[in-house]
Amino acid sequence: MDDVNQQQEIASEDRLNMRSAGLQNRSRERVEQILAAAEALVVETGIEGLKMRELARRARLPIASLYHYFPSSSSIVRAMAIRHLDDVRAVLGRELEKVVDPSMPIDRRAYTADSLVRTVLDHLLRTPASATIWDSLRSSPELRQLDMEDTATNARALEPYLRWVAPDLREERIPMLMMVILEALQANVIVIMHSPTDMHANLIDALADMLTATLKGLQTLQA
Repeated sequence: MDDVNQQQEIASEDRLNMRSAGLQNRSRERVEQILAAAEALVVETGIEGLKMRELARRARLPIASLYHYFPSSSSIVRAMAIRHLDDVRAVLGRELEKVVDPSMPIDRRAYTADSLVRTVLDHLLRTPASATIWDSLRSSPELRQLDMEDTATNARALEPYLRWVAPDLREERIPMLMMVILEALQANVIVIMHSPTDMHANLIDALADMLTATLKGLQTLQA
């Protein structure tokens, strides 16, 4: 009898776990549905056009369902920004894995900046909402804090890359140098995203050249 009860309890727990997993999957799908609709809307209207009722209509959800997942339009903007920043970080991480080769001669390492710049900008320019989201990150006090935290996270993640490119740099200088480099890159990326399409290629070339020259210059600094 005990065995039967135990089996029934296990079966009941399995059903609950399956139901919970199903609900979690459905919730993730709904959130993605909402964020996709929100990105499409802000591309058309800007952040100021992100109204909850219009978003619910575009996402084909009851307004109550929308409020269940996001209490306000600002919470949606934040969620879009977080997803966007995570995507950029993933793109950059994959490219770093490709370019960092311990056997590469030091005098060639700075030139890997070219592929990093082009890969990230290719991703951003193929994501229609990128410019609007980056503008929000820089203009909203709340999102600016998120942007600064993301920059700090990326700077820490890129410190090994800078050590690889310029192994003679003093260790204590690397964190601040990486922060300054990233802030300069982000400012230029925003300029490129807002520039006419026919200027993109030349601007990207210039940004890649600037980063390469910066890294080559840092290689000359002695420990």
